[in-house]
Amino acid sequence: MSIAGASATLLRLLEDQLNATGGLGGYSVSLFSTRNFAAGLTNQIALFLYRVDIDEARRQVELPRLAPTAPKRFALGLELYYLLTVWGNQSAEGEQQMLGRCMEIFERHPLLSGTLLAPSYPWEGNDALRLSLAQLSTEDMLRLWDSLEPPYQLSIPYVVRTARLATRERTDGGLADSRTAVLVQGVGP
Repeated sequence: MSIAGASATLLRLLEDQLNATGGLGGYSVSLFSTRNFAAGLTNQIALFLYRVDIDEARRQVELPRLAPTAPKRFALGLELYYLLTVWGNQSAEGEQQMLGRCMEIFERHPLLSGTLLAPSYPWEGNDALRLSLAQLSTEDMLRLWDSLEPPYQLSIPYVVRTARLATRERTDGGLADSRTAVLVQGVGP
């Protein structure tokens, strides 16, 4: 699982579900970085990854061993914060309708696993992404938009939990799984 894999999964979900429920209506769905924001955007559905945090509840995700004698495997759990934004070329009403459709898709798919995960990325057998609305204050939202090129555009914040960085093996013994204390009678000064 990876940051890019999570982003590709969200992009694919939107494209597939919009096409299955009435089409894209001339819109294109894209992953945005700061360099993609420019004046004059039209007919664009943007997913903008604006923050990556450690998932404090799943900071060290332990993965199944590849073999009984193989080293333990761990991955760093992450929370990925996205803005969903729609730019149309017709009207505010058209943008709001498309934004509503995208929100409905995300609401119907709060858990992304199995065939919903982007096939071009490696996934563990039990990988799943949890998608939900995120909390972002009006002040923080406006501060974020002030740092971008175009003026404010209606956006919805989402969080994806638990994305993971690449798996790593622990060969140094790591933390002890158990301890054994042996008491011997009659030994002493």
